[in-house]
Amino acid sequence: MRVSACLICMLMVWSCPSWAVELKANLDPVETVKRINASYNRIDNHCKEPDTGAARGHYYCSGITLRMVNHGNFNPWDYSPYALQTGATSYTWIRRDLSTSVLVHPAGFILRTPTDGLALQLPVKQEGWACIYTFDGYTGPDRKWYGCGPFNDATFVPPSEPTTANKNAQWAYGTCAGQNVNTAEQWQQKYQGGARQPIQTTQCSWNAEVPAQWDAMIQAHEARVTTTNADPYSRKDFFNEFMLKNAPGGSDIMDDIDAFIYRGKNTFNYPVRGDNGKAAVQQDGLANARTFQRKLYDQGYAVPILNVDFTRPPEQRFTYSAADQGVSLNLNRNVTAKYIAWSNWEQRLDPGTGKAEWTLNVVLTELGKKVQASQQQDVYQELYDLRGSDLQWRNEESDSGSMKQQIACIVRNYPQRADWNLEPFRPVVSEAAAKAAGCNPFKK
Repeated sequence: MRVSACLICMLMVWSCPSWAVELKANLDPVETVKRINASYNRIDNHCKEPDTGAARGHYYCSGITLRMVNHGNFNPWDYSPYALQTGATSYTWIRRDLSTSVLVHPAGFILRTPTDGLALQLPVKQEGWACIYTFDGYTGPDRKWYGCGPFNDATFVPPSEPTTANKNAQWAYGTCAGQNVNTAEQWQQKYQGGARQPIQTTQCSWNAEVPAQWDAMIQAHEARVTTTNADPYSRKDFFNEFMLKNAPGGSDIMDDIDAFIYRGKNTFNYPVRGDNGKAAVQQDGLANARTFQRKLYDQGYAVPILNVDFTRPPEQRFTYSAADQGVSLNLNRNVTAKYIAWSNWEQRLDPGTGKAEWTLNVVLTELGKKVQASQQQDVYQELYDLRGSDLQWRNEESDSGSMKQQIACIVRNYPQRADWNLEPFRPVVSEAAAKAAGCNPFKK
């Protein structure tokens, strides 16, 4: 517990929590990871819009669309300066039938699969997808039409008419068909790589909405078992590049983010165009994912952090652990709360221990404020029913009754407070010692 938490936050230059963030979405994290694994393992090459029946690219109903990004002084969903110059942002699409096991950065986020979003009656990102490259396409402003044109071709004229008939018709385009590359075999014959014609810059782009081109992309990708030093990114365990046109008013994908993901420790951080040397520093995937999660939570969206591990069976490609979360998502929905309006776990630096410790931020209802002294046991029991099964509480409360004593100390000495900060690591001490410590005792 921290009695004057916001004041201390300002004095200690901590990041103060948003006490009562109004969540716009809060899906069950266990159900989310099940759905994401199901989408990753779903081999469906005949995606259609449910209302029109129009054909869509494979991403629309299967696989996982993700964007890996480094941590910095920006939101992970924002457009980078380089993406703004390009007019589009790079993603990667993975599915069970692709051998991709390398991702460009240690952490990132997943966009909800469109058919999943429609089934859940949640926002869907189904417009703006332009093209997909078999491998990293070295995209930038020197590739016209949102990164999908030929590399460094100043004479390239973007298409005057769309070539598909669906909700994304005006944006979907690829150069492969215009270069008479319609099959995996034709792609392999044309793009053999080497120092003179490296695949990264010479390869064509596939139309994001033509199913047959997705089939060819997958087959061409899987055929590249080995590569040379001239084409280090063009091997089947590496990633493709899927381009999404930037929205005119700035990034609009916050409500489309399904989860944040991270790779294990020592995951290589690859350099990308426009990163200004950020990849020169190796980054902690889980730490980055927690930072991303908190940033989105502050905007009103609670989504889980998932670990992605390509050494596990495909059915377990993504896993959820409560201990990975930077905010709490596993609220017990079987409890009807009367006294607790809001509660959330955060991990913050404690000035007493000098270490990052778990804190349970609690906000009381109006009834909870009125009865916190007279019905203290009932208030505590409701909080325990809501949060007592959380790993943070179960694993960190080394002194049984610590959380209960902190509540008693706050109610006794600071009865006007309507928000609590409870730390399970704190020891159980005498009433006088707890008061003297401002309800924040710690083992010295």
